[in-house]
Amino acid sequence: MSERATSFAMATLAACGLFTSPVSGLGAVARAQGWAAVRPVLHEPLPPPRTPRARTDRVVREPAATAGLPRAIQTAAGEVPRPAPGGDVPTYAPREPPRVGVDKRTGADLNLHYQMVFDPSIAPFKREAVFDAIGPDAVLRQTGAGREPLSGRQAPRPGHELFWGHVRVTVQPGESTPLPSVAPTSQILEWQATPPVALAFWRDRAGNVSVTAEVAGATDLRFLMDAPSDYFAAPIGVRSKNDDPVLPALDPTLQARVARTWPFLGVDPKMERGEVVMRLVDWFRAFAPGVPEAPTGDDLIDLVRGQKGVCRHRALGFLAVAHSLGIPAQYVMNDAHAFVEAFVPRPSGAGGWQRIDLGGGADSLELHGGGGRHFHQPTGRDPFPRPRAYAEAVGEVLLDGARVPQAWGGARTVGGAAAFVGAGGPGSAGASGVNGSPAAPLGTHAAGGVGPAPLPTSEAPRTAEQARQGWLRQRAMELAAPLQPPGAQRPAPTDARAPTQLTAAAAPQAWAGETLRASGRLVTAAGAPVTRQPVEVWLIDPRRPLVARMLGVAVTASDGQWTTEVAIPVDAALQVWDVVARFGGTSRLRPSDTGQW
Repeated sequence: MSERATSFAMATLAACGLFTSPVSGLGAVARAQGWAAVRPVLHEPLPPPRTPRARTDRVVREPAATAGLPRAIQTAAGEVPRPAPGGDVPTYAPREPPRVGVDKRTGADLNLHYQMVFDPSIAPFKREAVFDAIGPDAVLRQTGAGREPLSGRQAPRPGHELFWGHVRVTVQPGESTPLPSVAPTSQILEWQATPPVALAFWRDRAGNVSVTAEVAGATDLRFLMDAPSDYFAAPIGVRSKNDDPVLPALDPTLQARVARTWPFLGVDPKMERGEVVMRLVDWFRAFAPGVPEAPTGDDLIDLVRGQKGVCRHRALGFLAVAHSLGIPAQYVMNDAHAFVEAFVPRPSGAGGWQRIDLGGGADSLELHGGGGRHFHQPTGRDPFPRPRAYAEAVGEVLLDGARVPQAWGGARTVGGAAAFVGAGGPGSAGASGVNGSPAAPLGTHAAGGVGPAPLPTSEAPRTAEQARQGWLRQRAMELAAPLQPPGAQRPAPTDARAPTQLTAAAAPQAWAGETLRASGRLVTAAGAPVTRQPVEVWLIDPRRPLVARMLGVAVTASDGQWTTEVAIPVDAALQVWDVVARFGGTSRLRPSDTGQW
């Protein structure tokens, strides 16, 4: 049995309470019993961790073709044809990297929008801005170190998968235009610009890819990019080779601050790297939207210890702690999501970059530009812990405005192709949904309004959006009748679910553009706390209740308490609005709301 398999077996037995000593202690007990030569079999022999077979995709060219892009690429999703020029694709222009630091807006996001660029799609994990350092002020930085040219017209590398990229780029002489990428070591193997223009491609040590040109202009760019299979998912091994690409270092003052979190996370620099990364992933995946409790005055420490926030908070905290422990890690962001990359040990003992999704905290994710694309499926499984907060949090996926039948999981972030496709495996996504599944129409509240899509009175709500629309219509009818006390329960007479009561408290008023802090408690009729359930905070026009905005979502704690900070929209009309908290109910619990406050 391998060393790692032995360690795993020991951990399993210890978890079952069969022993509290290392193997040597077990042997001492056996000798005292007089049967040291015959040891009991306490477990089945465990095989060593199996490394998924690396996949090498190939290009498919026209017969006798010597120039131009390949006709297609052969991937696990099947044959993926090259993209046609033109169409509705995102435009990339010269820009400064965004500023990313600690922020206190740790409540839930509402609707996220993601522009698809690659085929097979890696949604929502395209790499648009990668940060490989963190400054003394806890603001992320791009060092730009190791910038090197990327040459085109290369053959696929062994163990790498292929992806078509398609964007429109605007170039200016003397300026770099950032490009999306798949992995930190990705190469641009081939490319074609329409209209033709001379381009040069670059990549820095963090994997930020950019393009330059000697003349100004805009062009339609199609390119073929690769990425190693083990970047997406691979078993974690025990480190035996010192092959780090870079040794991260924090400012001494910041280092001392972050080191204060080690005892809470159960880590220290002397621990084996694979175990440290596992513990960090377990900690930061257990975050939930909300406000950190017991603030200390150090926003970064409060963020890490409080386990409150969405994807950007999780990723920032992970990066700071990993760097404080000497582990190379990078913060990656795009238009909808933030995640991390860490240099982790493989079963061979050598290191490699691996993508790690820590989760997020949004109500829904809408993918744009999905017509005809395929979805990428990693060769291996996610090797990292999946705490309850991560595994149970789900949201909704929309593809070009059509609802995808599957929910999206992984702490409200898409956890790979399994979130999009059914048991039949990867398939093409069109306007009708995934794998030919019908897609229901969407009533959106991304722009602040709730669509008045009809809901038959004889049919129970089948989605969270239908339930919200039904609740708003019910509220509109009640506002036309005599007012009911705040928090009144209004279940249907035939509803056999247990009733709940939702309370809320907040400042008596807030103006447009201000932040409103709200809190409350969700309990059953018997007073038992309702835990780990979402509570929505709504801004409702009492004259037109269907014109409503969901300001944010809080999650109830173990005692049923919930707390959040929401921003009153700056474009809200100058009038009196209702702020209402709502619990949508579950299969066992009735919905409830606070009426108004």
